[in-house]
Amino acid sequence: MGLLSWIFPSDDDRIETAKSLLERGKPNDARMELLGIEKPSAKSLLQESEQALAILNLQHAISWAQAGDDRRVQVHLELVEEYDHGDDPEKVQALRRELRMVRTGRSEAAEHARRKKEAKQRAADPLGVTGGASWLQDNAKDDLFDPEQEVLEARLALIVENYPEDLRSGVADLGTTFAKAVLDLEEGQASKALVALLALDDNAPLVRWERARAAHNLGDPKATAYELRGFAELVGKHRNMGRQHSGELLALVTAETGDVKGALRVIRSVRVDEPEQGGALFAQLLLANEQLPEAESVLTKLIKTHPRSQGLYALLARVRVAGGHREAAATALEASMQQNCCSPGQCGNQAPSQDVLRSLATLYLEDGIEQERALDFAQQALSLVKRPMWDDAYLQALVARRTGGEALPAMRTQLLTTLKEGDKRTDRVAQYLG
Repeated sequence: MGLLSWIFPSDDDRIETAKSLLERGKPNDARMELLGIEKPSAKSLLQESEQALAILNLQHAISWAQAGDDRRVQVHLELVEEYDHGDDPEKVQALRRELRMVRTGRSEAAEHARRKKEAKQRAADPLGVTGGASWLQDNAKDDLFDPEQEVLEARLALIVENYPEDLRSGVADLGTTFAKAVLDLEEGQASKALVALLALDDNAPLVRWERARAAHNLGDPKATAYELRGFAELVGKHRNMGRQHSGELLALVTAETGDVKGALRVIRSVRVDEPEQGGALFAQLLLANEQLPEAESVLTKLIKTHPRSQGLYALLARVRVAGGHREAAATALEASMQQNCCSPGQCGNQAPSQDVLRSLATLYLEDGIEQERALDFAQQALSLVKRPMWDDAYLQALVARRTGGEALPAMRTQLLTTLKEGDKRTDRVAQYLG
């Protein structure tokens, strides 16, 4: 029963584990242990873990800012916004000041000159850096900015550069409220940004886009989808908005609402004009809609372009399993292992992913083939588990079936109790663990 308690620990066990993890400086792992536990002690410890996690993410943001990676900085700032409970405001404010100083320090004279040169080539002058009235000058309508005018203008310029050229000219008309909102969003303050954006014109495409981003950061897929549809209607079609494509984002959040058929329709409409858009997301939606031959075709093409992407091989294996082609699924997973040089004595550039190891071990244990290798893969996969999921527990049960573990009946019962009525995994448990 030791294996079972590891996969399905009690609430008290999880609280003790969380305390230990927090003491060892692992607030994220501690938080994951506490999710779903209703005991007051767990809630208090959860808040403490999240506050520590907010500070840790701010420290990571500073490190990435020093490295010049603004994308990862943004990711960590969004997490800070989510986890900061205001329990240590002085520490948080000090770290935010340090982050601003780091990012300001990277704005060297050559980079600033380059941005000015590019700004002069634009038809519009939304930031006032080339001679027009700046939002930050004394004649601005309100005084929402810090006195560091040059730094703020540079930050705004970087944001504007992500917009398509034909939409940039509309930024100036949106004024300081819009500018401050997108800066707040950049700093991870999605709630504050959304409140400001909701007061602006519904017919402004960039307002609808930034509302969508804010809603997505807040975990509201329905609101995100509503704003994205409004954005596409105003500009005529979905667009590439820097690092994100509005059509891909709409497909993703539509699937998150449970409408996988609608999500597939969205991505298909995008691919009419941009046939390569969607990639793995398109394949996942095809699989969810049981359009397996097309999913196979899309994935094989993607793998030719990205031969070292282990996630693509694992997804291809799931498509083949869904179609009843289990041997071909195993072939795909073995190809991932070979392509990434995972065998001892080879280059070792990239270790096998947990998903590939778990999928291959599960296939072999279910089919009763390659049993020694399967057990080895299972051991490797389970050693990589940070937060056990159903698939990990199922693999552990398959190992118990193969090795004659006494915990198998209890593990089988626990697996079934976590599934809803009609879940196809119920048949899988009955077939392979019955």
